[in-house]
Amino acid sequence: MLQDAYDQRVGLKPERSMVISAIATMRVLLGIFFILSGIANYIYFHAPGGFFETVTQSKLALWGWGFSGVGPLPAILALPYAYLLPATEMIAGVAFVINRWVRWAGILIMLMLLSFILAFGLIGPNGLLPNNQGNWDKNVFMLIGAWICAAYDHYRVKRKIRVDELG
Repeated sequence: MLQDAYDQRVGLKPERSMVISAIATMRVLLGIFFILSGIANYIYFHAPGGFFETVTQSKLALWGWGFSGVGPLPAILALPYAYLLPATEMIAGVAFVINRWVRWAGILIMLMLLSFILAFGLIGPNGLLPNNQGNWDKNVFMLIGAWICAAYDHYRVKRKIRVDELG
């Protein structure tokens, strides 16, 4: 109680508002990342080594780390995935940025990130800490961030329903 009064007197924000600000910042940054990723996937869709070629011809690395992979995906799965993923990235990113349907967009983002982890491997071919190579950490950390945003939105919605029921 005394600490809260001191914090307000010296102009510090309460911890709860700092957590809310941190989650909002993470949500907006994740949203922007997915919007830009979807745009880039459409721009380089048919380029040699581009998104379409990667989805339709690459092997799934699954857990990675020495596993040579399986696949590529059958065309019945690869074609809808290739054409719908960039649009889904952009839609989910916009939902995150404008703070609407965050729980559902978060679930979509988590499923996309899980598919990326399965496609490129949880652990890269050079181990956990490769030099200048994309590896598991980006996807795993973004997956955790999307989960935090979706979980907070779920909490916020449930809390609003409870407050409305009580008052």
